[in-house]
Amino acid sequence: MIYTSSYQNWQSDYYTTYSISGNRGKDANYQGKCYPLLAPKLSFWKTWHDHIGKIPEEENNRYYVQEYWNQVLSGLDPKRVYRTLHHSVLLCYEPPAEFCHRHIVAAWFEIMLGVSVPEVKFENYLIEKVDRPEYVKEYLEDAMKLHHKGERCTWNPTTIL
Repeated sequence: MIYTSSYQNWQSDYYTTYSISGNRGKDANYQGKCYPLLAPKLSFWKTWHDHIGKIPEEENNRYYVQEYWNQVLSGLDPKRVYRTLHHSVLLCYEPPAEFCHRHIVAAWFEIMLGVSVPEVKFENYLIEKVDRPEYVKEYLEDAMKLHHKGERCTWNPTTIL
């Protein structure tokens, strides 16, 4: 099984952890393993980040999911990645209810492999499942359909601002 969590919600060595954030958990003083193949690309992350609050949140997040699919996930073998990361917790910065690429990774495994990848926190020596944004899976399915049809996201940040 693979879990996802934030650096702040997972303070345990019961499972192997992997940072999948772009800066490998530096800002959270993370000292564990990293899996950079799942890190977002700085170019689309910066575009998305620069447009927070300037364009509708749904549109901005759909852009991010589309680019994450196009530039990261579409080039990976989900079975191989899952086998490599099995029995681990994938970590990033955002709180569980906020948009984060680790939720895209969880949805990818669920769509491609039919496995559950819960968002969790570790507290009082117990693993507790917590909610994550459900819309991320829908956005990823839409991105995958566009990619399969050979289409690209038509959103162009320079024409919106």
